[in-house]
Amino acid sequence: MSQKPLTEAELNALYREGVEADLDSLGAILSRIKETEGDSAAEAFDEARGTLHNVKGQGTSFGFPLMTQIGESFHALVKFQATQPGVNPDVVQLYEAHLTAMKTIIANDIRGDGPDLLQKVAASLEEKVKHTIF
Repeated sequence: MSQKPLTEAELNALYREGVEADLDSLGAILSRIKETEGDSAAEAFDEARGTLHNVKGQGTSFGFPLMTQIGESFHALVKFQATQPGVNPDVVQLYEAHLTAMKTIIANDIRGDGPDLLQKVAASLEEKVKHTIF
C-alpha cells in the first residue's frame, strides 16, 4: 500500500515546525554559550553548527532563501568560533543577531527575497561575519 504524497501546504507546515524547533534549540544553545567558557562553549558552538547545517540547507527549498543566506553566514560564524580557545563577545552578539533575523523571517512568513530591509540585514550580517573571522 503506497502512501499519499504530502501536499505543498503539508510540506511547508512540516518545514516551519522543524525550523521553529531548530531556532528554539539555537536559542537554548545561545543561553548555554553565555553561561560557559572553554571546551563547553566550543562544544555548544559545534552543536549550533550541526543545527545550522540543516537550517541553511532547507531554507531555499521551502521558499525561504533569506534563511539560507543568513544561515550560511551564521554557520560560518559558529564553525569559526568552535575552533577558538575563548568566546569572543562580538561572536555572541552576531550569533544573537542572526538568530533574531531568522526568527523574524519565520514568524512573519517572509518568503522569496523578502523586503529590502531584511536583504540589507542579511548582507550586513555577512559582512560582519567576514570581518570577525578573517
